[in-house]
Amino acid sequence: MHSMARPLRRKLFALAAAGVAAAGLILAAYAIPSSAANTSNVVWESSAPFATWQQGIFDVYNNEWNTSQAGPQTIWADSYHHWGVESQQADSTSVKTYPSVQENYNNPAISRLRGLWSRFTEAMPSAGFDAEAAYDIWLNDYGIEVMVWVDNHGQLPAGSVIAHVQVYGRNFTVWQSGSHMFTFELSGKQESSGLAHLLVPLSWLVSRGDLSGSDTLTQVDFGWEICSTDGKPMDFTVTRYSLTTRM
Repeated sequence: MHSMARPLRRKLFALAAAGVAAAGLILAAYAIPSSAANTSNVVWESSAPFATWQQGIFDVYNNEWNTSQAGPQTIWADSYHHWGVESQQADSTSVKTYPSVQENYNNPAISRLRGLWSRFTEAMPSAGFDAEAAYDIWLNDYGIEVMVWVDNHGQLPAGSVIAHVQVYGRNFTVWQSGSHMFTFELSGKQESSGLAHLLVPLSWLVSRGDLSGSDTLTQVDFGWEICSTDGKPMDFTVTRYSLTTRM
């Protein structure tokens, strides 16, 4: 769980019953490039714990939020859809950093949204690390958090399981921690590239009464919750990213 120094947060999403299934979540596989990044000619680079680079409506954010435990991390970017970090974190299961790309909103109500979807391609190290790639959706001025985990390597969502669902042949587990934190976790084969319909988990939570249609969208982030790199510097890279909102 991370702080909101330039707010963000955590875990993955599933799909629910037949009423929501039509809107479904699709995580389709794409070929991905190597995780190794040539940063010799990048547009922007920083090792500052909360370094932020703005490109249009997006921020690329280093977000070493766990400042008392986080190790060194350098972020670089050519654009909001091509960026990455070299992170060096001690062996641990607690989240140290959440480098991410963010879009901020003027708090439209969930009921106003007609679409919210994203395409992503990311790469993590091949072994020896503990992290997950995840969307982090903030509502009500960071009062409610809904995470969507798409590529989990060794992490466990906070809280307890409230549902198991299947959509388009893919299984998801929904976790809840307290009354304001939900995680939709992809089960089975993880996805390093795909298409995620992010309005679906919000609609499902509204249908259950966990959220209200009047709850408002504050921020959507995508990046990695990094817990451990076994004390070694390791590369995490995004080579494709887009976020589309329809109202």
